Amino acid sequence: MISIGICDDELHYRLNIKETLDKILTSYPINYKLYEFSSGEDVLNNYPKDLDILIMDIQMKSINGMDVARKIREFDENLEIIFMTSFTEFMQEGYEVKAYRYILKPISESKILKNVVPCINEIVKRRSNYLTINVKNYVDRIKIDSIVYIETDRPNILIYTSDNMYSVRMSISKIEKMISEHGFFRCHNSYIVNLKLVESMNGSTLRINGKDIPISKYRVKDLKLAITNILGDIVC
Repeated sequence: MISIGICDDELHYRLNIKETLDKILTSYPINYKLYEFSSGEDVLNNYPKDLDILIMDIQMKSINGMDVARKIREFDENLEIIFMTSFTEFMQEGYEVKAYRYILKPISESKILKNVVPCINEIVKRRSNYLTINVKNYVDRIKIDSIVYIETDRPNILIYTSDNMYSVRMSISKIEKMISEHGFFRCHNSYIVNLKLVESMNGSTLRINGKDIPISKYRVKDLKLAITNILGDIVC
C-alpha cells in the first residue's frame, strides 16, 4: 500500500491531481490510498501515520508549504515531499527539508508521471529490503539482509539478526513466504537460515554465525542446490 497526500488550498488543483493519480495508478501494480488536504494546517492537524508521499503547494495562505515541511521533518524524516510551485527560486530552499522533486505549474499528467512514479518505485524498492514486524507494543523494521536465522518458539518465532533478537507472534510458514526470495531457506521445520551467511555444513547440520543449525534429511538436496544458486559454487 502506497499512501499519497495532496495539499493545495485551491480545490481545482487538488481535483486535477487526484484524477490524474487515479488514472495513472489504476494500471500500476500496487494498492494505493489518496488523502486530500485544503491547507498546511489541515496536513499538520490530520497527519496520517501511513503517509508515504505528500504533493504540496508551496504558496498557500496562512502557512506556506515550506514551513509545513519544516514542521513535518520534526517528526517524520521518511516522508517523500514533492512540491508544486510556479517559481523555480524555491527549489534550492527545498533541499533544507529534503524535498528533491518539484512539479512546476501549470500541472500536467506528464509532469505528475515524471515525478510521482519514480518516487513510488523507490519506496517499493526500499520496502522490499526491510521486514516490518509488530513487537509487543511497537512496530519495528528489520533490514532483511541483517537476519542470520529464524527459529520457532511457538506461538512465536525468534528472529536473530547480526546484533539483536526479536520475538514475534507469527508462524514460521508465514515469514518463510515473506523472505524466501531474499536468499533464505527453510532447512528444518523449526529453522530458516540466511544462505549467504552459511559457513559450513555436513549431512545433519550447518553452521551459521557460530551456531549449529539442524538440517532435515529430506531437505539436504534442496539446501545444497539453494546454496549453489546463491553462492555460485557447487556443494558436494
